[in-house]
Amino acid sequence: MKKDSISDHELLALIHKNIDVKRLKKQDETITKTRIDKLFQNLKIHVKKSNLSISTEPEEKDVSSNKHLDILTVNIDGASRGNPGKAGVGVAIFDKDSKLVKECSEYIGIATNNVAEYKALILGIKEVIRYSAQEILFKTDSELLARQIMGEYKVKNTQLMYLFTEVQGLLKKVPKWKIKYIPRGENKKADMLANKGIEMSFEGDYKG
Repeated sequence: MKKDSISDHELLALIHKNIDVKRLKKQDETITKTRIDKLFQNLKIHVKKSNLSISTEPEEKDVSSNKHLDILTVNIDGASRGNPGKAGVGVAIFDKDSKLVKECSEYIGIATNNVAEYKALILGIKEVIRYSAQEILFKTDSELLARQIMGEYKVKNTQLMYLFTEVQGLLKKVPKWKIKYIPRGENKKADMLANKGIEMSFEGDYKG
């Protein structure tokens, strides 16, 4: 490659900025279709090997420096109509002053109550990781989930074992955490969000 030619890294950056490739070719004769195709092929291999993902979503506001988010309480719930049946998960995140930070609802397809509870916890962990909180208290009205995560109950179900393993991997990214069983009456917000997740499936049926 010539001394003044554009490097591969610079070329990818220029293409990413939607710079006209034809104009670049006139400026640097080393820029050819073959070279560009090879660059993108290598990039795909790197992304796959590194388990990376490329997102086109707008950049979110940085919340990691907010002191009110150092300690978070996360109420989670999973619901299934049929057990197994249409299932949803709900997550409500509160700061140390009990102010609602974020709420989430998702439809997860056909699942049992226990699977839904695990998936609610997984969603909750993924949501709080972005806040860089130092202490997290997860609250659930599933005694089974709480005791299995704490190691008090064994996980015998194959599907739950898979989810349990995923939870353990995610929790390694949380500096300090606890999970607490609470009565259903104290988990109304997350329960409402979980049922809202189920309702999303019926909206899809109606639109279809």
